[in-house]
Amino acid sequence: MVLKPALARIAHWFERLIDRFRRAPTRNNPIIDCYGGYTAPGHIVVRGRILAKARLVSGQAVQSKFRNFLDFLQLFLTDELEGVEIEALDDGSCTVTDEEGFFVLRVPNDQQPPAQLAIRAVGTDEIHHAPVFAARDAPYGVISDIDDTIIRTGAYSLLKNLWTSATGNVHEREVFDDAKALMRRFQKAGACFFYVSSSPWNLHGYLQTVFRKAMLPLGPFFLRDLGISDSQFITGTHGDHKSAAIMTILGANPDLSFILVGDTGQHDPHIYAKIVDDFPGRICRVILRRPNSKSLSASTLADIDRMRSAGVVVAMDYDYRALMSEIT
Repeated sequence: MVLKPALARIAHWFERLIDRFRRAPTRNNPIIDCYGGYTAPGHIVVRGRILAKARLVSGQAVQSKFRNFLDFLQLFLTDELEGVEIEALDDGSCTVTDEEGFFVLRVPNDQQPPAQLAIRAVGTDEIHHAPVFAARDAPYGVISDIDDTIIRTGAYSLLKNLWTSATGNVHEREVFDDAKALMRRFQKAGACFFYVSSSPWNLHGYLQTVFRKAMLPLGPFFLRDLGISDSQFITGTHGDHKSAAIMTILGANPDLSFILVGDTGQHDPHIYAKIVDDFPGRICRVILRRPNSKSLSASTLADIDRMRSAGVVVAMDYDYRALMSEIT
């Protein structure tokens, strides 16, 4: 498939050319769109993006689908700022935003991590307090998919997923009742949480608002950069992104075992089976939702058998509540 990388390089070149000729965004008051922090051996990782202006999440509970679509579109009409220096006020650790405005700041820490880290764009006065999600005292971690695992999206159908996301605001999105119950059961047991989705980073604030409205336990989100790179139209496939995110989480918490939560509607069983193979002993349980009564494919059944053969408990049902009696 030589054609696709070649087309991607051309599209990337045109994207950069357009950026050069359009009016440059103002850099006077950059907005820190912070994705929060998480702990890793010896340091805290804080991620985010620097934008020229804030993106608003709809505040009205009831409005037309067209109004919802316009609000949704605004989340993607962003002016990202490249080359902005970000610093942690506590120790002066610094990093610089990339061409898409993203940054990853690593702050040394060998002690009990703070609940928040104060960061700012160098040369500005506005301070942002980034929440830090610490996992060091948790009995285990939970890594959960979002689409059709926690929020109904129809992710197994691209058109349905796009329609649901673009025409429903944060007040109208359906969060599964059984997912709320499952996550709260984990929370009661003291678990820490990580959420992985192929949704773009543009939806981070949107998803955070949905989670808060549903009173779901929060944790670091690992979403996806859908920008055009010089080799791909979309930076990484769904499976590559999710696998890489889970590997990052496991690497950041080497002494923690994990429960993986997902559904059988996409590729979760295959991705999770590969993780079980590559990280023996790190995954103690896999919980899968069956979105419908269709027979599972032979490959999905084979992936489930692989995980069970490795000693991992795999629980699967149409409703997570049917599996909660096994969770302590």
